Amino acid sequence: MEASPIGVWKVRAVRYVSGADVVTIDPALPGIFIFTKAHYSMTWMPQGRLQPDYEDMWHPSDAEKVQSYNAIVTNSGHYEYVDGILTTWVEVAKTPAFVGGKAIYECDLKGDALRLEILDNLAHDGSRDSSYLKTKTVISLERIE
Repeated sequence: MEASPIGVWKVRAVRYVSGADVVTIDPALPGIFIFTKAHYSMTWMPQGRLQPDYEDMWHPSDAEKVQSYNAIVTNSGHYEYVDGILTTWVEVAKTPAFVGGKAIYECDLKGDALRLEILDNLAHDGSRDSSYLKTKTVISLERIE
C-alpha cells in the first residue's frame, strides 16, 4: 500500500531552480498544507521575507493590496495521489483563473517528510502560465499532525 499525504504539513523550505540559478529559502516563511482523505487546502508564502504590516493596520492602500496578493499562495479543493503524482483540482483560489483548474506535483513522501515539485498548473480553460513554469519550484514539508 502506498503512503498517504493525509495530515497537516508545515512548509520547511522552498527551492527555485531556473537554469543554473538556484534560490533556496530555508527556513521558509509560514505555510500549511492540509490533506484529508479526499480534500486539500494549502496556504503558503513563496517569498523570502515577511511582508510588513500595512501603514493603516486594517486598511491597506491599493499598493499594499498588490503586495499582499503577490505574497501568498492559497487554494483548496480535492486531490488524487497515485504512484508519486499528486494532482489537485482547485475549487477555491485567490486567482480566479485557477478555480476549476488543476495543479500536478511530483511527490516524494518518506515518513514525515514530503517533497513536492510543481510539474504543471492549468487554469479552468486548460491554459498555462508558461512564465511560471520556467522556474522549477520544489516545496519541502514536514508533517506536524
